[in-house]
Amino acid sequence: MATMGPYLFLGLVAGVMSGLIGIGGGIVIVPVLVFLFGFSQHQAQGTTLAMMVPPIGILAAWTYFKQGYVDLGVAAVLCLGFFFGGLLGAKMATSLP
Repeated sequence: MATMGPYLFLGLVAGVMSGLIGIGGGIVIVPVLVFLFGFSQHQAQGTTLAMMVPPIGILAAWTYFKQGYVDLGVAAVLCLGFFFGGLLGAKMATSLP
């Protein structure tokens, strides 16, 4: 398995952007996984869905998982970064006038 630091950073960046300006994490994470990390489009979508599953994408993520298009380790690390990044971004946004 690849080093997880870059994935944690990606999750953090996507979380900050989500908390700060309300964008969805997939709009950031999917293209980065494809173009910078070499994931296939299906792998990037499946892994991102697995990261964001509760409660919005369980059936979609399960479908990708059954086809072998989910990297659970990467999804977990992205989720961790996204979780704390969302908190950071929301704190930043609510402190702005």
